[in-house]
Amino acid sequence: MELLILLIVGAALWYVIARRPTTVDLPRKADLSVLPEQFVVFDLETTGLRADSHEIIEIGAVRVNRDSANHETFQVLVKPRKKVPKKITEITGISQQMVEQDGVALEQAVAEFQEFAGDLRLVAYNAAFDMAFLRNAAARCGKEVRNPVSCALHMARRAWPSRQSYRLTDMAKGAGKSTSGAHRALNDCALTMGVYSAAAVTLGRMD
Repeated sequence: MELLILLIVGAALWYVIARRPTTVDLPRKADLSVLPEQFVVFDLETTGLRADSHEIIEIGAVRVNRDSANHETFQVLVKPRKKVPKKITEITGISQQMVEQDGVALEQAVAEFQEFAGDLRLVAYNAAFDMAFLRNAAARCGKEVRNPVSCALHMARRAWPSRQSYRLTDMAKGAGKSTSGAHRALNDCALTMGVYSAAAVTLGRMD
């Protein structure tokens, strides 16, 4: 049953990986009224796991319109103060050359993301991790993040308590979805959007 729901809802909302407005057909049978009318799914790629010592190198986000087929996307590479570790490049595909050539200053990236998100609910997979980095980054720029936050991982655990793995890629594979491009921010946003939507429908509510 859990995979069927993921397929019904996720098939309609899963792949949004362009920087321009994207058309997605919403499922007719799934009741999406439990979702906010608008919310922002976001993901960060970082140079490590510690928000107090590692840095953001990419921000990706999807501004989801529940009652529309158009979902705006946002993506930016960020120039870190220290070099991108080789291991992080192997995981994400983001190299030092990429951030030097296409990256922007953290202050610009945070400002642009906050403008994109406004005061909408933020949704992330393992939100505690991403929010720690985002709040630290905002504080460095003299800003605050006051948006309400939902964790798609916590919702997935409540919706499907018998699963053996809650890794985002495993959730995607379990629903028959491709994980190509995983560990890039915007691609992970698309996967997270499907899990969050399916979990909300399963639970009959969103957090």
